[in-house]
Amino acid sequence: MLFNSIPFLIFFAVVYLFYWGLPRSYRKPFLLLSGISFYTYFSPLFTIHFLSVIALNYFLYTQIRKTKSKRILTLSVSFNLLNLGFFKYFYFFNRFLADVTGYPFFEEVPNLVHIVLPLAISFYSFQVIAAAVDTYRDPSKPVVSAFDYFLFVAFFPVLIAGPIMRMTDFFPNLEKLNPDKEKMYRASYLLMSGLIKKVLVADPMSTTISPIFSSPSNYDSFSLIMAGVCYSIQVYCDFSGLTDMARSIALYLGFEIPENFTGPFFSLSGRELWRRWHITLSFWLRDYIYFPLGGSRLGEFRTYLNLIIIMTLGGFWHGADYTFICWGFYWGVILAGEKFLEDRLGWKLTPAKNKVLIVLKALIVFMLFSISGLMFRSNSASLMVDLFAGIFTHLPSSLESLVRSDSNSWLVGATSLFGSGSLYSFSHIENLERVSYMAVVLLLFHHFQYFPEYWSKYRKYDAYLAPVIGVFTIFMLATLSQDGGDFIYYKF
Repeated sequence: MLFNSIPFLIFFAVVYLFYWGLPRSYRKPFLLLSGISFYTYFSPLFTIHFLSVIALNYFLYTQIRKTKSKRILTLSVSFNLLNLGFFKYFYFFNRFLADVTGYPFFEEVPNLVHIVLPLAISFYSFQVIAAAVDTYRDPSKPVVSAFDYFLFVAFFPVLIAGPIMRMTDFFPNLEKLNPDKEKMYRASYLLMSGLIKKVLVADPMSTTISPIFSSPSNYDSFSLIMAGVCYSIQVYCDFSGLTDMARSIALYLGFEIPENFTGPFFSLSGRELWRRWHITLSFWLRDYIYFPLGGSRLGEFRTYLNLIIIMTLGGFWHGADYTFICWGFYWGVILAGEKFLEDRLGWKLTPAKNKVLIVLKALIVFMLFSISGLMFRSNSASLMVDLFAGIFTHLPSSLESLVRSDSNSWLVGATSLFGSGSLYSFSHIENLERVSYMAVVLLLFHHFQYFPEYWSKYRKYDAYLAPVIGVFTIFMLATLSQDGGDFIYYKF
């Protein structure tokens, strides 16, 4: 029952009609029932587990408020990390132990134990950890009832893949659950935006690059690099589209939830990128790991180390594989390197006025992201190694004529040592014209997010714009959509 599916359309239509049709006092109970039903549809085996986790966290929340005990806070955080670690990282830790020790037992464990990942465990675990820590830091905030706490965790628009909400993002909404025309228009725009990103950009990009990631050894270096570029477009439109739809559904129900993206590929530094990409996770890592580790208060070296630690942990949060750890470490080194060059050497890495340099720097940051996309998209460490090895060794087929020229005839003999055929005969990425179209759409949506004030002046025409854009969106979805897959962040 994904947001872009017919079952969800039916589910939400029923929820929406009953939600606003019921008396105000019945809306919250109905919304909680809807959230539990939504979770049960996805993970019927884990519904009791999900509700038990919420109940235990609420009990620990009340004890933290009552006693202000750091021991209970530690218990709360430890329980949620153990719950997350068992379901998400059990196989990874066994594989790690097998790699380190070579002991056969650890290699056999995955064949003996079958563990299914519960829906949204990464997102709701971080959500309840934040609630516990915030309560410990400021126990003077109003008491949250058990019912409201259950609703906070089981709020179905964010259950699939966030954003990661905090109590301050959610509970103020409960005081103003009334129909609002402006919210309805904004929700409609977000829903159309999310559907276009997911169905018309992310899914076609997936079909373009899937053959390359399936057999990287068959493709030239240009195609492998372009696979990273295309995956950057795909993952942005997939995850940003999912966030748009989640925010849209919440707005239809009267809730404002946090934005997760604000034009990240217009960023001029890695630091700015992570303030604009997956914003709720970036700020979560900052507030609950980076600051407790000392942030930038414990000296220069410790600051660099803390940046590398939080980004590596952020990568590990995304998935239980060496590839995600490498991805996080890569970004940690970039952020630490930027800070060293700016603070220690005094280099100005972010151009302020020269438009050519601004565009060039944004392209550099985008390419750094695209390189990391090859790590993120790899399904295994061996595939990641093949991708990066291929970039440096799989020269484009256009170089074959140069190799075979008379002046370089000795190279032909050298390549024959590797077998029959040409060392430089590799497949090339297909549908590059599609990539150019999608890049234009990417820039358009980035403009929406990066310069919202530019587009706000057209909001006075909502009564005309919303229906026209809606009809146009339905037409494009009906004529251009392809068979799509799950949202990328659904598996995290």
